[in-house]
Parts: sequence; C-alpha cells; structure tokens
Amino acid sequence: MTKGEAAALLSLRNSHHGNAQWDDLQLDAFHAELRSDITADEAREALRRFYAADHEGRWCGSGDINAIVRRMRSEGRPTEAQIGRECEKRRLTASQSWEYRRRRMRGEAPDEAEKNVSPGRNIRQVETPDRHSNAARHRTGAPAPIGGTSLTTILKETR
Repeated sequence: MTKGEAAALLSLRNSHHGNAQWDDLQLDAFHAELRSDITADEAREALRRFYAADHEGRWCGSGDINAIVRRMRSEGRPTEAQIGRECEKRRLTASQSWEYRRRRMRGEAPDEAEKNVSPGRNIRQVETPDRHSNAARHRTGAPAPIGGTSLTTILKETR
C-alpha cells in the first residue's frame, strides 16, 4: 500500500470520529505499522468491518486492520478436507494432488490450479540410473571401478 493510499485510509478512519485531523507523524506511523502486503481494497474492507461491528467508540488502529485482513485471507483458504475432495473429483495422481494442494493454499482458484498442474510425470522425480553405471555403484556402496577395471577383477589378478 502506498503512503497516499494509507493517507486516504487514515482520513476514512477519522471520518468515523468527527473528521479529526491527522498530521504527517500519524500518517508515517500508521503507514509503517500496516503490513506491506495489504492492498488498499483489503484495508478499506477491514476498516468497514471494524466499524460495522460495535466497538463503543474505539478507534481502528493499524493492528486491527492487519488482524482483520489476516482473518479475511484465511477465510478464503480452503480446508485440507475440501482440497482432498477436489483432488478426488478431478482424479489427480499423488504428485498432481500435491502440486494442486500447494497452488490452492497459495490462493489459486480450483480451475486455475487444475490447469497449472502438470499432466505428465512429476518433474521432481529422480531418474533411476542403470544398475551397472558408476552412479548406481556409488549410491549402493559397491566399489567404483579403478581405471575402468572393477575392484573384483583387480583382486582376482593379484591372487
């Protein structure tokens, strides 16, 4: 949110208290205390919700706006059970379900999340190397060949 948007929000807040005047110091503090990721629309909605509830003359502070926006965002987030039902309905594989769940928790709509889930194999899946390759020997603890010759062959030749 820009400082100008924060000034408009501060003026809107003060309109609930007899159009009280604010100064630059109040604006700087109010703007600095608002979460940096809040949009002007979210902040206005939070202010509306604050004053729609009866707060007996209490002034809405930046902390109130931050808390209301946090609640508004979490209300829009689906539950794990809801995401599970969506995955079953769309017949997603385990890896696709994981990616879909991640996208939904980040706020993507169901159709958008489904569209962005890769239809093929999981790109994070590691290719299994050939069991006779150096990588397979190293990973399984088998001795790596020295100079192209396996340790077994070298030991047989020395006997």
